[in-house]
Amino acid sequence: MTVIAALLLLYTLSIALLNKLFSYSTLLTQQTLERSSPLDALRGILATSVVCHHFITTYYWKTTGIWTRPDSDLLNNLGAVPVSLFFMITGFLFLGKTYESSPNWTKLFSSRVRRIMPLYLFVLAALILTSLIKTEFQMVHFSVLAKETLKWLIFFGASFNGFQDSIRMTAGAHWTLGYEWIFYLTLPLIAILFRKKSPITYLILSLSTLALVALGLHNNLIKPGLFQLFFFGFIPILIKNHLPHAVPLLQGKCAAFIATILIAAALFQHEEYSTFQMLLLAVPFAIISLGNDLFGLLKHHGLKSLGEVSYSIYLTHGLILYWAFSTFNIFDFSKTGILTFVALLPIALVVVSGTSVVTYLFIEKPFIAPNKNKKKPISQSLSTAEPTNT
Repeated sequence: MTVIAALLLLYTLSIALLNKLFSYSTLLTQQTLERSSPLDALRGILATSVVCHHFITTYYWKTTGIWTRPDSDLLNNLGAVPVSLFFMITGFLFLGKTYESSPNWTKLFSSRVRRIMPLYLFVLAALILTSLIKTEFQMVHFSVLAKETLKWLIFFGASFNGFQDSIRMTAGAHWTLGYEWIFYLTLPLIAILFRKKSPITYLILSLSTLALVALGLHNNLIKPGLFQLFFFGFIPILIKNHLPHAVPLLQGKCAAFIATILIAAALFQHEEYSTFQMLLLAVPFAIISLGNDLFGLLKHHGLKSLGEVSYSIYLTHGLILYWAFSTFNIFDFSKTGILTFVALLPIALVVVSGTSVVTYLFIEKPFIAPNKNKKKPISQSLSTAEPTNT
């Protein structure tokens, strides 16, 4: 059995196991139970796929000393495709809000801070402590430390206290949050295109964000093509509002088959985040976001519950993988083969998912619970898995 076949088989079995385990959970709010959005379950699959991608990448890192994309396009796209779809989910939710109503910008930005930052700051604190332990608390110059801290606070951090492996503690996944925030902060400007009014304060904030983006582009810190993904997420909003007669067709089995084929095609693309790959994913995303559950796969209670903790899965899995294989060294990479390592994938996914339930309940939920308890339209109530939000 090849490594890829073994990994995919174990990942599929792990998803089935997690679906069963999470089917007994009481994580879902009444609002989530009442709605039928396939995006809830999709987020759980996407987040665990990213874990699978970073799990196998960890093996190659530990055996070669280099953190790089796997040689297999499929293994690489287990990370790139979920991130692309996460960005589309964000575009679907927030461009949808902006298009269909006049947002309360203060509440919107406040909700984003409460949704994203508590867990991120918790992970950052764990990262800082681990980095300090690894460097035996031998502090670098204050100016270097301040610069590193600032980079982490704006989601572009790599090292801390000069420790180059700090970025492995998030598996590099935090970079997507920077793009999410750029998108959120430019929404007041985008709203003008939809003939919505935005207070001057928020327009200035958007313009300032664009100025920083321009600086980032100049220094090759930002890839502008990735912002297309947010706008591809807007396509189903247009279909729902202007072609409502097409929605029932997109919810049928034929559309589910097309979506499955196109997702598979996207997974085998050599160039991740290419415009062609984005187009391949835009069609199935529109099909799923408009209510197609892919032959019933995305209506399982367990997967919906897994989706509820998807942000925690996405953000904490790097720490767990790093602690397991670089701090506690539970696996001997010099003596044991890759198939033995791959056999640990179900354990890793169960541990990450179980830990994510704890971080969701005690770190995420206390900040998002006030919004969860309020009655909202479906398009406003789905939370992103930032993904947002690898």
